[in-house]
Amino acid sequence: MDSFHVVTFYEITYIDNFKRLGREIERIGTKEKLSGTFFSTPQGVNATLSGSLLGLEKVIHLLNSYDLNIEPTWSVAKKTPFKRLKVKLKEKLLPLDGDFDPVKRRGEHVKPSHWNKLIVDPDTLIIDVRNNYETDIGTFKNSIVPEMDNFIDFPDYVEKNLEVSKNKKIAMFCTGGIRCEIASSYLMSKGFPEVYQLEGGVLNYLDSIDLKDQLWEGECFVFDERVSVNKALEVGNFIQCFGCRRPLTPDEIESEFYKKGVSCRFCYEESSDSDKERFAQRQKQIELAEQRGHQHMGVSAKQTK
Repeated sequence: MDSFHVVTFYEITYIDNFKRLGREIERIGTKEKLSGTFFSTPQGVNATLSGSLLGLEKVIHLLNSYDLNIEPTWSVAKKTPFKRLKVKLKEKLLPLDGDFDPVKRRGEHVKPSHWNKLIVDPDTLIIDVRNNYETDIGTFKNSIVPEMDNFIDFPDYVEKNLEVSKNKKIAMFCTGGIRCEIASSYLMSKGFPEVYQLEGGVLNYLDSIDLKDQLWEGECFVFDERVSVNKALEVGNFIQCFGCRRPLTPDEIESEFYKKGVSCRFCYEESSDSDKERFAQRQKQIELAEQRGHQHMGVSAKQTK
C-alpha cells in the first residue's frame, strides 16, 4: 500500500445495541487490516481509523445501516499513524460526571467561516477545553486556558471560575470537536444559556481558513505519530516524551532531565525510579528491534528520537 487513508468522525445519538455494533466494527476492521481506535457507546460513536479506502468505506456503510449520520473527515498519510486496531465499548463517550445528556442538549455549532467573528467579539469568552500539554504548544488568540491535567477536571474549573460569566457568550473549542460536545452540554446543564462550539474543532478550522486569516497561534497537538501539526496541517516540530506523553521542543530534548523513551523535564520528578527503570527497559527493547530492522509494537518514530 503506497499510502494510507485516514478517516475521523463522531456522532452523538442513542445507540441501543452499541455492543453489537462494536463487535461488527472489530470484525470488519480485522478483516480489512484497519488500525486506529473506535469507541462505541450508548451515547454514540467516536473514531479515527486508518487503512485502505475500501475498508474504511465498509465501516461507514455499516454505520449508515445503524442510521448514524456520519460526516467523516478524510486525509491521506504516507504511513499508518496507528499500530493496531482498538475497539472500545464504553458507557459514555467521555467520562465527565454530571446530570446532563449530550444527545438531548449541547452547544450550537459554529462553522469555521464564522468562528473568527464570534471570538473577536469582546462579549465572548473563548475557552480551550483541551489538556494543558495540548494548550502549551498552541491555542486561539485571547482564549482562556483552564490548565487542566485531564478533561475530567472541567467541572471543577467551571465551578471555581465561570459562575460569574453566565451572561456572557461562551465559545468552546478542542482538537476535533468531541470534547466540546460533552463540555457544552455540561455547561448548559449548569445554566449557561448561550454556548457555542467550533464545528469540527481546530483541525477543521485549520483546514478551512486561509493562513492569512487564521487566529490560531502555535501548533496543534494530535493523538497520533505526528505529535503536532502546524497551521498548514503539516507535521509539526514537536517530539513526544514516552514517559508523560507531552510534546517537547528541540530545546527541551537537550534538557538534563530528558532521556529518550524514559523522561523529560516535565515528568522526571513525577515518575518513580521503578517507572524509569521500566521505561528504560522498554526503550532498550525498541532499540534492539530497530537494529534488527523491525519496529517495536506501539512506538512512534517521533517518541524515540
